[in-house]
Amino acid sequence: MYVWELILQFFHDMRRRKLRTTLALFGIAWGTISVVLLLALGNAFHATSSKAFHGMGESIVIVWTGRTTKPFEGMQPGRNINMKSSDVLAMGAAVPEIDLCSPELTYGGRTLSFDDHRVKATVAGAVPAYEIMRNMIPEPGGRFIDRLDIENRRRVIFIGNELKQKLFGEDEAVGQTILVDSRPFTVIGTLKKKVQNSNYSGPDSDRAVIPYTTFISIWGNWNVSNFLVTPNPPQASAPMIKAIYRYLGQKYRFDPDDEGALGTWDTVEMESFTDWFFWGLKALFGLGGALTLGAGGIGVANIMFLIVRERTREIGVRMAVGARDGHIMGQVLLEALMIVGIGGLLGFSFSALVIFLIQVAPMPDWLGKPELSMSVNLVTVGILSLVGLTAGIFPARRASQLDPVRALEF
Repeated sequence: MYVWELILQFFHDMRRRKLRTTLALFGIAWGTISVVLLLALGNAFHATSSKAFHGMGESIVIVWTGRTTKPFEGMQPGRNINMKSSDVLAMGAAVPEIDLCSPELTYGGRTLSFDDHRVKATVAGAVPAYEIMRNMIPEPGGRFIDRLDIENRRRVIFIGNELKQKLFGEDEAVGQTILVDSRPFTVIGTLKKKVQNSNYSGPDSDRAVIPYTTFISIWGNWNVSNFLVTPNPPQASAPMIKAIYRYLGQKYRFDPDDEGALGTWDTVEMESFTDWFFWGLKALFGLGGALTLGAGGIGVANIMFLIVRERTREIGVRMAVGARDGHIMGQVLLEALMIVGIGGLLGFSFSALVIFLIQVAPMPDWLGKPELSMSVNLVTVGILSLVGLTAGIFPARRASQLDPVRALEF
């Protein structure tokens, strides 16, 4: 009954101050919209960017050979380090810090043709583990290269989705024979479309992959363009890189600390940095929205101070008949929280509508699809609660500390 009376009193006070109440509600609603939309968009952008980054591969390190820059065991600097595919596979078996390993032989500008369609593309020679390492997921009905393809040097080819479109259009590609520099290859799979914002020799959608043994049988036993490794355990890329330098330094006689002998692209470390960057960006977004919400809280506090002032005599009467300080504070706090709650509900409703419109509207892939996730809701409710308590606590304390005698004389 007491709470119901407080609620009725609240709406009575709000009707008396329509303009102030409307402005306060607008400030809280606008702040809520800012928090929800900024956090939702930040989460969507983070998720999409992470997915696009993983399009090149998850937890991989790309290594390429270079030239020594330090003298070592009587050897002069300036020596080229050259590796064959067999050397890479032997290293993968010998270094326990390596989980998966694949050499990569690449030959750019090859002519791929089917009927009267001809395109230029890069052809890569790799092993079956390349599928997992580089997220080369085939479309249903197709497959990636396997162990038997490697052992038998089969002329089979896995093509990117853009290559498939250029050569076959909407027709089925799997099972068809295409020519690679006039040599026949059977298409065994096409790449499932993926988002990829990083690459080192062109996007996977425009590349083709064949067994590395087939590559060697056609174009010769080249030095590897680069090789790919994943750490064991996952995320432990730094110890793995050091182990690779030690192993290859001993095999090719170069200083294990010579960073010129090998070049590395550690996507594990880059992913960690990117995650921290986006967490910081989302925190900045949340702070911006919270400040906007805080400005709305100032309006709520002003209304509550005005209400306390106008009710000074009423508060004095209640205190004179035995009302406790906690009851006085509770009434003011409840009214402040109700203003914030109504404004927050309006803000949530409008934000949900905007997010729905973004989801159904054609938007750039890099933006992602924002949604009202549990984390966004919890953070917003937490900020709203803090704003409501802060906006109400000072007027409430002022009301509870009034001198009953002076209040009755007001």
